[in-house]
Amino acid sequence: MAKYSLLSKKEEKRNLRRAALFTFLTLLLIFGSIFWGIPALIKMAVFFGNIRGSSQPIEIKDNLPPQVPILNALPEATNQSEIEIFGITETGASVKIFLTGQEVKETVADNEGNFSSGKLNLTLGQNEIYALAIDKAGNQSTVSNKISVWYDNEPPTLEISQPEDNKTISDEKAKVNIIGKTEEDVELRINDHLVILEKEGNFEYTLGLNSGENKIHITATDKAGNQTEKSLTVTYSP
Repeated sequence: MAKYSLLSKKEEKRNLRRAALFTFLTLLLIFGSIFWGIPALIKMAVFFGNIRGSSQPIEIKDNLPPQVPILNALPEATNQSEIEIFGITETGASVKIFLTGQEVKETVADNEGNFSSGKLNLTLGQNEIYALAIDKAGNQSTVSNKISVWYDNEPPTLEISQPEDNKTISDEKAKVNIIGKTEEDVELRINDHLVILEKEGNFEYTLGLNSGENKIHITATDKAGNQTEKSLTVTYSP
């Protein structure tokens, strides 16, 4: 019994020490919360309250330039005095369009980034077209791809040196040589047959004849679409 009583007293003292330690730690946490935790919580609450109640928006700087405009393909040459430019860039960006170094149009890209210039007047000869974009923050892109369009409204020259119109041929070969000259880089057709040009636009083409009247139709078409036409009649009488 004495041994059991001694062990009980030791266990009781050990439990008392544990209880005292837990009580001390609990009081320490309570006083720590009062003197350190609550003021910190108050400061944080005031800080977030000021942000929420402020009328000034949080400033976010945009230093990135908008997407460089990409222009749709245009014809290499045209005989039309007006042209319309289409392209794509950043949504909502202002797009400045330049024609031969001069700003001729400013437009705004739609919700999908598409834009168009409307009708622009071309000058005779070479026209260089490009664009740049400016976003809402004022950042400016580099210039777009440059496109050159040749404007020409004059039909090409076309001269036929032989045969004469209304000529009669009685040669047994039933053929006629058509000789003439036009401009370089045009498309020449004789009765819808493509003719290869020589230097400086000279050409010669041999055409087979049928008995009686033969209509010869010659067309010269330049890259801009301008066209010159001539017609001859050759009679073959074997």
